[in-house]
Amino acid sequence: MKYLIFLLGVLFFFSCGNDKEYKEFRLAYAMAQGSLPHGAAEKFASLVEERSAGKIKVKLYPNGILGNERILTESINLRSVDMIITGTSIIGFYIPEYTAFDAPFIFRDYEHLEKVLNGEIGDEIKSALYEKRKIHILSFFFRGPRYMTTTNRIVRTPDDLRGLKLRVPEHPVYIKSWRIFGANPTPLAFSDMFMALKQGVVNGQENPLEVVYSSHLYETQKYVIKTDHLLSCYFASVGDYFYKKFDEKEQKLLKDAIIEASHYQNELMMQYEDEYIKKLIEAGIEFIDDVDREAFEDLALEKLPTIFKNVWSPNIYQRIRNVK
Repeated sequence: MKYLIFLLGVLFFFSCGNDKEYKEFRLAYAMAQGSLPHGAAEKFASLVEERSAGKIKVKLYPNGILGNERILTESINLRSVDMIITGTSIIGFYIPEYTAFDAPFIFRDYEHLEKVLNGEIGDEIKSALYEKRKIHILSFFFRGPRYMTTTNRIVRTPDDLRGLKLRVPEHPVYIKSWRIFGANPTPLAFSDMFMALKQGVVNGQENPLEVVYSSHLYETQKYVIKTDHLLSCYFASVGDYFYKKFDEKEQKLLKDAIIEASHYQNELMMQYEDEYIKKLIEAGIEFIDDVDREAFEDLALEKLPTIFKNVWSPNIYQRIRNVK
């Protein structure tokens, strides 16, 4: 009931005061100001206003001020926002048969990830997401590689990980993967993670370096373990209303702008990765480079397809790995 009331409140908020000489384009996301996706959103807003000669203006809603990612995906169907940027959580919410996309060590590199997204499997994901929730994915942005961090333990092999209380997202693939690797995975909301690390409720977590730095996790963590276990992305998505609110010329302008903004973000992501390493070292973090990634990868490859046999689309794990 509280969830429904929140959504109705958001819809009412946006139904008031629309007498403008321009069309307003509302873009919402949970990521913070100062994050790379926020930079991409600002780039998109600038491109749209310039190319539309001010006839379309983009209003940004960062920091989850309109709700978490599940609420945001509902908001595009309620017409309270025009576009959302989310992580791959929308796959887990609505098409769990494709959550192999979030499996560790499934992507070799960003070229592999891009080929999957732009190929047959990417088309399947887009079609399934539209069929289930009427969500159209327009573009994707790379995220930095995910690494593990710990409070006081150096981890190089799965044996070193045994029993470590590791914060993970509330997502079955993350929970079961880290249990396979030997950790004691503890699912917690992102908003609760910092205090849980600070108070010793958990002794580690895993995220891209951007998150480790921008969320000040270096204040609670001593080691970054360079597992490089997952390459992932953000999705920029719209609902059916996008195709009614904007004419074909405007649609093309907006689509071209978000694709250009995604390329801008991808270049920044590669550039910033080295900068985050330097900043974290300056903050006192120690990087552990000599990780036996093959030992972790072998466990994932051996066990995950069996564990998720009745959830994942047939052979999806191997199909993704086989893309060349």
